[in-house]
Amino acid sequence: MLTFRFLPTALAAFALAGLTAASAVAATPAEPLDTRRAALPAGYAEVDGIAAVAGNQIITMGDLRRAVGSHLQSQSLVPTDAERPRSEADLRMQTLQSLIDSALVLQAAKDLGLSVEDKEVDDQVNGTRKKQGWSEKDMQQAVRRLGFRDLPAYRGHVRNELLRMQMLRVKLGARLRVTDEEVKRVIDQENGGGKYEDEVRSRHILVLVPADASPSEVARLREKAWKIHDEVMEGKKTFAELAEEYSDDHGAEEGDLGYLRRWTLDPTFANKLWSMQKGEISKVVQTPFGFHIIQMLDRRRAEVKDREVLEQFVRARLSEEQFVRLYRAWIEELRAATHIETRI
Repeated sequence: MLTFRFLPTALAAFALAGLTAASAVAATPAEPLDTRRAALPAGYAEVDGIAAVAGNQIITMGDLRRAVGSHLQSQSLVPTDAERPRSEADLRMQTLQSLIDSALVLQAAKDLGLSVEDKEVDDQVNGTRKKQGWSEKDMQQAVRRLGFRDLPAYRGHVRNELLRMQMLRVKLGARLRVTDEEVKRVIDQENGGGKYEDEVRSRHILVLVPADASPSEVARLREKAWKIHDEVMEGKKTFAELAEEYSDDHGAEEGDLGYLRRWTLDPTFANKLWSMQKGEISKVVQTPFGFHIIQMLDRRRAEVKDREVLEQFVRARLSEEQFVRLYRAWIEELRAATHIETRI
């Protein structure tokens, strides 16, 4: 069975997610570069197509291709919709809107005079290389595999991600305040004053996405997940039968995860599951593990095992909800004050 994890604080989770995305290099070196590619004539520069313009920030088609292909998109600085669009056009547009939001944050950081030191970028890039045990050549190949022109282009991406994280901390971090009274109110309302908590039983079908998957492989696996979803909805076989046939979570017999408490699950998976009704089947949901189809089976109350853990989870959940509300309101302000032009 998959091992999920509880993230104790929302802001820490967002910070970790941003660093993960910023350092997202394939886990195995790419194929050797094609040395037959002709060099550009002197005085010429390679220009990528433009997908959108937000103020004076440009989002290139290369940026969009990388983001659409990345299975780390669900680990962006701010949560996106758990259910992923099926059509490539809808996915591209959803991803582009997320990139526009990120561009607005980056511009706000620059307007405020924030910056990232070269050493911070060096530490991030070198940390990734050492963690993977790569040589300099391996790193260059992996960067190209991700779709970046070269290592300097990847370093620019890392710098921008670190700058966006810094801006979010400056703009929103200090405004995140969840009081003990708010935590107590939720526990009184939802958990009988700390006596019980919900357990939900579910099944899922997992299409696992390897850490070193290329953008084309991620696209293939996403389409595979949607085809399995179609089979589920046809009803010719039961969800359990299809889970046995297709799911990459071999530890869950017939896809059955049993009764689990919300704080033991991956946040994206849990948020979707807890929004579902008994018997309901989700569309394709994306988490850091890959693509899931979820069936909600039952819900019951169970005695609270650890009051402290419950309080930590409720505080983290309220912090995340508050962060998202503040972020969305701020983004709407930035959008209203900025000329935005999409070109796809």
